[in-house]
Amino acid sequence: MKANIAWNTIGSVFYQGCLWLMTVLVVRLSADYQNSGMLAFAMSIGNIYTALGTYTMRTYQVSDVKNENSAGNYVALRFVTVFGALIACGIYGLAVSPTPATLIVVAAFLLFKADESFVNVMYGCDQKAMRLDYVGQSQIIRGCLVVGIFVGGMLLTGSLALTLVLIFLGCLSVTVFFDTRKTSAVVDSLRPRITRKRCLRLLRVCLPSVAGNVIGGLVISAARQYFGISFGESALGIYASVATPCVIIQVLAQNLYTPLLGPIAEKVSAGDAKAARSSALRLFLLVGGVAAALSVALSIFAEPLLTLLYGETIVPYVGLLPFAMIVTTEVALNFVLTDLLIVYKRLIQTFVVNGIAFAVMALSVKPCTDLWYMNGLNYSLIVAYTISAAYGLVVLFLASRGKKDQAVITK
Repeated sequence: MKANIAWNTIGSVFYQGCLWLMTVLVVRLSADYQNSGMLAFAMSIGNIYTALGTYTMRTYQVSDVKNENSAGNYVALRFVTVFGALIACGIYGLAVSPTPATLIVVAAFLLFKADESFVNVMYGCDQKAMRLDYVGQSQIIRGCLVVGIFVGGMLLTGSLALTLVLIFLGCLSVTVFFDTRKTSAVVDSLRPRITRKRCLRLLRVCLPSVAGNVIGGLVISAARQYFGISFGESALGIYASVATPCVIIQVLAQNLYTPLLGPIAEKVSAGDAKAARSSALRLFLLVGGVAAALSVALSIFAEPLLTLLYGETIVPYVGLLPFAMIVTTEVALNFVLTDLLIVYKRLIQTFVVNGIAFAVMALSVKPCTDLWYMNGLNYSLIVAYTISAAYGLVVLFLASRGKKDQAVITK
């Protein structure tokens, strides 16, 4: 278990660190913050795509301790969700992109996210087989490719969109030549096969959860998109440059708990409510504690770190970082809450939790940004996630007291 946590954490943090480094490099390799703003806009839509493309199946897949669905079933379903999400997010991107250049960047970034979402189903198979070392190795390879291709692509072509397409092709090769081979060794078959009835059933069962995660993705994404449309892509680029480093904290906190969901699901399935509740509480406190500790550590070095990364032009905006880190901590807690609710078969409640956060954000983002400009984004999100987390904790506590037949993953 310790080795799995180590590989999962190291790989995920390295990969997400490389994605964050891409947001630093886009500033360094561009004449202004325009490319940074377009990349931030594309990433905000990419967050929505991830929820649709993965269909939030990773937790459900790992919690399927009785193997009621085969690896081939999950792979087949992933083809459906990946292509369906491309169509949906392509239409959404066309509707909200402020310029044609931004739309092209969004389309290129969605290709990259499609591969990332597809390989996630293989990661689920690896996790069930306790081979998260495969996942960690895959993410380290991908991270190196992302940074290397991004630097090379921007220097040679100067085109952000073309560079993102090259990154997609590089990561796709890892999926085909590395992940497929490794995962095939731990499952009976990766050959995609699923009946129409089973496909529709899985889509229906997980719909509340994926709807919740789409809404959850929209909380930050829609707030940033509103800000970019209202105040310009350069302003969004500055905000994203300061706030993006916080994602590493979120990812580290998240990946500490991901390998522990399976054991909690087993306790829930066995009807050991007390042990499951105790483990769930420890997990929530672990994520919050780690995220808070890392946020404090990062705050101490905020100004010299951001100056080193972006230059003196970023200094007037350093004050955004402490509040952005509070947002990041609350996002990490939101993830663990919704994953635990999935384990406890409260899939509809994941939608409600995220719906509350979105509603509060939608009501507060305009007045907050009008009053406090960039920090208004942070204030709006802090209030939104605080209210939704309070509700989610109450639901989780009540769910953890349920009977055995109420506390299992549905067929």
